[in-house]
Amino acid sequence: MGAATRRSVMRATLGLCGVSLLGVGACTQPPMRPTFPDLRFSHKQPFLFRARRVEVQSRYRRPGGPPHVEHLLPLAPDRAAGLWAEDRLQANGEGEVLVRFTVHDASVVEKRLTVERGLRGLLKTEQAQSYYAQLEATVELVDDVTGVSLGEANAKVWRSQTVPEDATMNERDETWFALVETLIGAFDTTMSARIAAHLGDHLVSAPDVDWGPSRS
Repeated sequence: MGAATRRSVMRATLGLCGVSLLGVGACTQPPMRPTFPDLRFSHKQPFLFRARRVEVQSRYRRPGGPPHVEHLLPLAPDRAAGLWAEDRLQANGEGEVLVRFTVHDASVVEKRLTVERGLRGLLKTEQAQSYYAQLEATVELVDDVTGVSLGEANAKVWRSQTVPEDATMNERDETWFALVETLIGAFDTTMSARIAAHLGDHLVSAPDVDWGPSRS
């Protein structure tokens, strides 16, 4: 049993003793798990390409076990990236060009932090876990007949967040969601600049104002 777990058990024991001394024994229902919206960018002007269609794919496969936690998040980075592509990338239906959006990395890794043990540790709350999220994707223009690449824009961003040792599952979910919200916001800013710089010749229209994601 880790230091943080032992500390939580000891605190819980102390709390139960206090309840017993006060003569209070009421049971309460566990709190409801929060629900979270999708992060959408439909409020922003999309990138309209002179192309036949848009294809969205992911080459990232969630490991599904420690230290990776993507499968536990209320909104995983790869899904957030797919929603971003749906809202921000459009084709005008002309020509023989394919706009291909590919997610290469959408990982979230947990690292356990060292917390102080003993009585001194019981008297304070420390950060027990750190979460490192990374998102990398490419917008590539491909000749839909020959398969030849006509250009691409790549963006790679990362963010991190710590969680205190006494965080509830609901609080952890809220932290994870906020982490992905910050991550996809940074991705939008970076990828928008890369598209304008590297794929501008293929655009029919493009946004010129930057806003963050909206919750829908």
